[in-house]
This record gives sequence, C-alpha cells and structure tokens, in this order.
Amino acid sequence: YTSYTELSRDDVLAIKDYLFSLPPVKQANPQNDLSFPFNQRWGMKFWNLAFFHEQRFAPDLNKDEQWNRGAYLATALGHCGECHTPRNLGFGLNQSKHLSGEVVQGWFAANITPDKQTGIGGWSDQQLSQYLATGHAPGRSSAAGPMAEAVENSLQFLTPEDNLALVKYLRDIEPIAGDGAAAVNLQPKGAGASSPILPGGQDSSLGRRVFANDCSGCHQWNGPGRQSEYASLVGSTAVNDPQGRSVVQAILKGTSISIGDRHEMMPAFGSAYSDEEVAAVANFVVGHFGDKQGNVTAKQVAEQRKQ
Repeated sequence: YTSYTELSRDDVLAIKDYLFSLPPVKQANPQNDLSFPFNQRWGMKFWNLAFFHEQRFAPDLNKDEQWNRGAYLATALGHCGECHTPRNLGFGLNQSKHLSGEVVQGWFAANITPDKQTGIGGWSDQQLSQYLATGHAPGRSSAAGPMAEAVENSLQFLTPEDNLALVKYLRDIEPIAGDGAAAVNLQPKGAGASSPILPGGQDSSLGRRVFANDCSGCHQWNGPGRQSEYASLVGSTAVNDPQGRSVVQAILKGTSISIGDRHEMMPAFGSAYSDEEVAAVANFVVGHFGDKQGNVTAKQVAEQRKQ
C-alpha cells in the first residue's frame, strides 16, 4: 500500500471491478503466524507516521508525457522499488538509494538505475525492453526467482507503448553506483577460454566437478546456453555477484518462467547437494563466468535454504 497509494482513482476502481468479477471462493484465512513484535498491528500506526506518505502520483512538469507514464508504472503500479530499493533500519524504503538494489527472499534484486558499471547504464534500450517483455536480454541477464514472477505475471503484458515508457523512465533517473566488486564482466576469461563442451584450464576443484555433473549440459562451459538462451550465463548480473546470492538460490530452489506459450525452467538441486557442494559450485560459477573471486560459504547456503 505504500506504493499503491499513488494509484489514480480510475485505476483503483478498475482493479476493484476485476477482483469483484472473479468467482467467489469460501476459504478460511490462515492464522497470523508472525513473531513478536511484528504481530502487534497497533505498532503500524507509528510505522506509518514515519514511512507512509499518502498521496496520489504527481507528474513531473519538467518531463514529457512518456517519462511520466513510465514513472507511474515503475512506482505506483509496478512498485519496482519494493524489491529493488534498499530498506532502512525501520524497514522503510531508503529513497536516497532508489532502485539501487536489495536482497529479497535470498535473491539479489539488482541495481536498475542507469549506473554504467553496476546498474543498467551499459544495457541498450532494446535489451532492457526485451528483458521486461520476455525476462531475457541477449548478452545480459535472464530473470529468475521473484523477478521471473514479475515478468511472467505482469510485465510481459505491458503494451508496447508502456514498455517503452518504462524503459525511458529507468534510463533517465539518477544513477547510483553499487558495489564495484559486482560490476558485470562481459568477457570473463574462464568462459572465453572454453568451448561449449570442454572447459579451459586445469582446475580440478569440487565446484568444477559439480558443474560438470549437473550444470554444463544446459549452460555449457562457455556460457551461451545449449537448449535455451535463458540458460546463458555470460553477462548475467547474478554470476558477477561475489556473494553469489541469486546463484545459490537458483541452485537450491530452481526457477521457472512462462512467456506466452513458452515455458522455461531450471530444476532445483538443493536436495542433491550438500551446503559445501552448493557453495563450491556457486563460487566456481562466479569465477568462471564473472571473473570474480566468489566468497560463498556453506553457512550462507544453509541460511539461504531456509528462505
């Protein structure tokens, strides 16, 4: 509701009309299982005083209609900031770091400001538009986890005009530099020295052996993906994160996305490998496809299993 407050009255009523058109289902609501103090609803009065700003979306008169439409889509309707904006100590959005990246359910919701090194500043308009419409940008990332859900359930249905408006807005906001250690390397040495079926170098690590067993068949050693471009790894934000957060989540939980009649998925391997093995293969992926020193630990994997 901290984002929906910006919706126009017409859009609120349109959502109400849609919800009331659905067939009724008699279903008991689940019991509140939040732990103390989060189960104390009276505390929301104080949280709202500090972090909730009740107001309709106000267009920026210094920007054109397309930019303002993109801003409305990104803030009120799409509420991109609810995942991509860091939160402060009170769990409110830190608007000084708007859209600069945050961790959600163990996945890294990347920096989507136009910073050239750690954001989307190096992406072309076509790449960004295609990512929003299909969940995959050639030469860049494929959507996974909660972002795949956002594309599957929402963003793929944008009109071409709204897609371009959202692209324009995201390209024209303040760039915020993220962690420079996670800057995307488009020409990683490990992948560049490999062929689709044979790895380069003489690495005999545990991570490489695990990758050979269950990963190389789909992703390939040089990273373009064999059966699907959604399996490509070179240029991915996830494999350039030294903490390997989204890589670990994808290994543990798998991921899937449906675009139109097309369904893409990666199976979960959490039950097949120990925390140590998952950490090892995540660090190998980060090193081989991102040219980064991965620092994933078995303890981190164990914690992410719970999320």
